[in-house]
Order: sequence, then C-alpha cells, then structure tokens
Amino acid sequence: MPSRGEHRRSCILLLSDHQHIAEAAEAYARRLFDVRCISRAARAAKELPEVVLRAADEGPVDFILNLLSPVIVPPAVLKAARIAAVNFHPAPPKWPGVGSASFALYEGDAEFGVTAHLMAERVDSGAILKVIRFPILATDDCQSLWERALHHSLLLFCDVAHQLAREGHVAPCGDRWERPPVTRKQFERWMTLPADAPADEIRRKVRALRHPKFPGPFIEIGGVRVPHPAADAA
Repeated sequence: MPSRGEHRRSCILLLSDHQHIAEAAEAYARRLFDVRCISRAARAAKELPEVVLRAADEGPVDFILNLLSPVIVPPAVLKAARIAAVNFHPAPPKWPGVGSASFALYEGDAEFGVTAHLMAERVDSGAILKVIRFPILATDDCQSLWERALHHSLLLFCDVAHQLAREGHVAPCGDRWERPPVTRKQFERWMTLPADAPADEIRRKVRALRHPKFPGPFIEIGGVRVPHPAADAA
C-alpha cells in the first residue's frame, strides 16, 4: 500500500448495503486510496445516487471500484475512471449475470468462485483480471453458497485493490466469460417449473432456489405464479 507521504491514487467506491462487508471494504479502501465518493446501494436500487454522479462530473478519478452494488454503472460514469473501472462479480466466469449460485447448484457444479473484471457497457463482459475459486459443499444451498461468494468477493476486492494501489494496474489473467450474462427476466422465467415437472427436476430447482429471504421456485396456476409447495416442504 502507499507509504506515508506517497501519492495516493483516487477512486469512487460503489458498495452494497451488506453492512459488515461494506464496512470492511470501505475501511480498507480508505487506507489505500484517496476515496472521492462512496455509495451503498440496496438490492432493489436501479440508479446511482446523485453524489456519485457529481463526483464523476467533477473530474476523472483513477479507479471506479464496484463491490456488490446492484446498480448498472452508466457509460458516462465509467468514463470518469482514468485508469480502470473494476467490478467484483460474486460468481466464476462460467456464470455471468444474475442467478449464478442457483445455476451452479442446479447443474451440480463441483466449484464456484468470484471474478474481478474490467467494467464495460455490457454487464459482466469486460476483461477478467483475477478469479478465486472454491469447492461447492454437498450441504450447500442457495443461501450458504451465496454467503460464501460474498465473503470471497471481499477477499478478492482486498487483493485487487492492494495491487491497484501499489502498481496502478492488474493485467488480465487469461480467463474468459463462458456465456452471455443472464438477465433478471431470463432468471425469473427459469425459476418457474411446469406443473408436470418430474421429481428430480423439482428437487434440483428447490436446492438451487430455496432461500429464507427470497421465494422460489414457482409454478403457474391459472396464469398466476405462486411458490412451489416443495420449497416449504424441503
């Protein structure tokens, strides 16, 4: 990290409202960078707050660092990053977009991970800088796998932020995105099971989607989508 008196590179820091992860990331970023602006966005947030837009308009910063913020950063803000805009995606390159932990569980993947990549206009499409991978446990469900991914995202953030502060860049690692990013609408459709789904399909979807905070999987009855009864019974 920069030594006392050494020039500190600047950044805009975009976070989620996950309290202890956001607090840890903010504290570490302040040790490394001249942090011009910080925002913490709730999961349902769709737009950056005015304070971030003003910070981007006031002049270039060296980096924009996005750790788990759900807001898609518009191109005008990305252009404010003099060196790089970096996103920390809580999934491996196999699963860009939303629903990543659910897809990995449904497919029976042996491992999951988190990805640091350059930000582009299209989400989860920029050059990949670093990936941390970890095994999926037989006991993992959507909640436990997602929580583990969030904590690994913080570890990756600290690793990449430290290198950016010391060296000013992180070279692409050679990993590639394996498919186009899944959109929220696509994921919502995937969460719905047909009424005649076989038992194994129901079991896999329940493991992949059951979460105490979010409903799913669903079935449609008379054109109305309702939670599948197996989700409560599991």
